[in-house]
Amino acid sequence: MTWVVALCLGLLLPLGHSKTVHIYVSPKGSDGNSGLDASHPVATLDKARQLLDSSGIKDNTVYVELMGGYHNLQSTLHFTHAYSQPVTFRAYQDQEVHVTGGKQIPANLFTHVTDSNVLNMLPSNSRSKVLQLHLPSAGVTDYGQMSKFGFYVSRTSWLEIFINGEPARLAQYPNEKFLNLVSVPGGRRSRVFTYNSKEDARWVHEKEPWAYGFWYFSWADDGVGISDIDISKHQITLANDTNYGLRVGHYNPAHLAYADNQGGYFRVINMLSELDLPGEYYLDRSNGNLYIWPNTKTGTVDSSDIITVSLINDCISLDRGVSNLNFEGFTLEACRKAGITGEGVHNIIVQNMEIKNVGAYGVSFSDSNNITVSRCDIHYTNGGVNLTGGDRMTLTPSGNLVEDNHIWQFGRVGGVGYNAVFFDGIGNVARHNHLHDGQYTGMWLAGNDNTVEYNHIHHMCVNSTDCGGIIAGRDWSARGTRIRYNYIHNVVKNMPGAENRGIMLDDQFSGVLIEHNVFYQNQYHANIGGGRDNIIRYNVFYDAVNFPLNVDGRGILHDSNKVTLFNRLKVFPYKTKPWSERYPKLATIDSNNPTYPMGNQIYDNVFYNKRGPNIVEYHGTGLNKKEYYDIHDNFKASPAEFWSPGEYDFRFRCAAESWAKQTSVPQPIDINAVGPRQPMGPKYMQQAIPQYHSTSHPATCTGSIIG
Repeated sequence: MTWVVALCLGLLLPLGHSKTVHIYVSPKGSDGNSGLDASHPVATLDKARQLLDSSGIKDNTVYVELMGGYHNLQSTLHFTHAYSQPVTFRAYQDQEVHVTGGKQIPANLFTHVTDSNVLNMLPSNSRSKVLQLHLPSAGVTDYGQMSKFGFYVSRTSWLEIFINGEPARLAQYPNEKFLNLVSVPGGRRSRVFTYNSKEDARWVHEKEPWAYGFWYFSWADDGVGISDIDISKHQITLANDTNYGLRVGHYNPAHLAYADNQGGYFRVINMLSELDLPGEYYLDRSNGNLYIWPNTKTGTVDSSDIITVSLINDCISLDRGVSNLNFEGFTLEACRKAGITGEGVHNIIVQNMEIKNVGAYGVSFSDSNNITVSRCDIHYTNGGVNLTGGDRMTLTPSGNLVEDNHIWQFGRVGGVGYNAVFFDGIGNVARHNHLHDGQYTGMWLAGNDNTVEYNHIHHMCVNSTDCGGIIAGRDWSARGTRIRYNYIHNVVKNMPGAENRGIMLDDQFSGVLIEHNVFYQNQYHANIGGGRDNIIRYNVFYDAVNFPLNVDGRGILHDSNKVTLFNRLKVFPYKTKPWSERYPKLATIDSNNPTYPMGNQIYDNVFYNKRGPNIVEYHGTGLNKKEYYDIHDNFKASPAEFWSPGEYDFRFRCAAESWAKQTSVPQPIDINAVGPRQPMGPKYMQQAIPQYHSTSHPATCTGSIIG
């Protein structure tokens, strides 16, 4: 009888049944310990990684328990192969855990500046405030190098300093905004320009001055070294070419209604002579002296302050083939490049993490599938989450998911190309995220069948133009994306240049469904940049600076993108299955005026706009054709026909509500249904999800249906 029971029980156990193993890591531990119980932890994450392949641990479900404190990596935590069972690095019992790519500096190593040459360089208001640190005395000799950044450069930072988790910035002028280029004596492709500022008298003794600016276009930024400053001419010579050259600027902070003149504005950085605010620093690489005005409440540092300098590049790196690896519940910070990065990996979960103070993207996985980034707080980075995956050739989705995250201030040093979320491939999903405060775009979409839903996106394109809260562009093959149930607002133009949009379908991007979104206080809520077969329906468009929608026919007017569009298209078998079934209109594009904006539909939207009654601004002539833009059955409302716009409540009332019922248009999404659904980041820093409540109730109703 006993053997029968044993046999039956054996049949219930899965083949390859594994046990659960815990490995404990503490900054107070020793790598000579076993690490297998909390009283004998190892000291380093790398030792824990090595133990994963040891007898008795390998092929089991493993939790690497990170005990409270600062775990400073001595080198990149590098994973080289797949794990047969899940391996999770997590905060032990939700303790406060920081994994850093840097080193803590004792406060007592900071001294007041006594060198008269340095004091004379400093602004008068900061001479008693700035502290000095001799980095070699702290055991730090790798300062990194100032190198090109901005405009899609994958940035590796120089040494940076952070106090109590807050980043300091290189001292700069002006402290806010920019200066104009006044003249470009050698023409667009020269490196020489003049400016109108006598502040440069302070700059003559700078050892390593740099400049950062939008030199020619307001959608292309560039950090460049300075080779010469001529204060008699108020003239700077750059050490290298900028991406698109130089032009005279038209930036004027007093006037935000700019014409199309764009670019030509800059600031100087890495300037000891401009260290005049708390939170600014300067590093003299010739002697290792770092100067900082501490960004603390007291303006100085003491033993209670956590002072960290960044040292290593990527903090966590995964080789091709790594799988079944999870990171959960701790802070990852002070990396000169990426927080977590890999290529060709799968089944990876990054959950309840805080990732901050890194030089590039917080999380970046290319050619990877089944990646989940969930409930994370990612900020003070140069890019939030970068995911590419799936097989576009066979239209096999990636299974990649970015949900319930808070991603903000993700363009800390440079802006263009450092997005809150970047997708490429097929079948990536971003939902219930809160994305805000970016220098350039919030979300960049490439590839097929991406889904963007229930996100709260706002205050993007802060220093740039021709930009969007969400952008996709210049690829006919990249169809099937759905953008729905999002709140998108306050994407406006603060700089001279082309307009900004809540959603920007650039350069003939096609086949996108935009529905059930709420837009308000954007420059334009959305545009169709000459693309085809886009559908815009069931949205609320409230109070654009210009018009709700902007459309054009750029493929009719010129064919500058035609070669690129056809080259990208012909890579894929778009005339045969499964492509021809999934995208039947794409299969016949060759014979149907491919560069014309055919088949776009805009209907059943509700809008209010101070500028006037039109829902669409046509950019160009001859576009008001139904075969191009079929615009019908949109409802023009008054503010009173929304419940309480000032409190983010855009429910329909009165005539708008009656119209919506008659046409089966659903009520707009509630703002409490977008954004994260549960607390983000490690347990020690989590806060309750804010709730919005409408208290007012307007009384007067008017409205009409328009085409």
